[in-house]
Amino acid sequence: MARDALNRDLQRLREELAENRELDPDTRASLAVLAEDIERVLGEEHAREQSLPDQVRAAASQFEAEHPRLARILSELTDTLAKLGI
Repeated sequence: MARDALNRDLQRLREELAENRELDPDTRASLAVLAEDIERVLGEEHAREQSLPDQVRAAASQFEAEHPRLARILSELTDTLAKLGI
């Protein structure tokens, strides 16, 4: 069930990246790589990527003021990763 939630959150992140025209290209690319990293970890049966939740948490903090929807999605991704033990 947590994996389904994580997949939904990833889809929401992709949609926000596609719709949010205020993000600069470097930030957009950085978040796209982060989404790919999450997908990679999901594909590993016994993934324990310790830095991934920290990366997502840092990205959420970075966007809190200027892009609250994006920050909320990233925070939800962090919570779901924690539920998966990642």
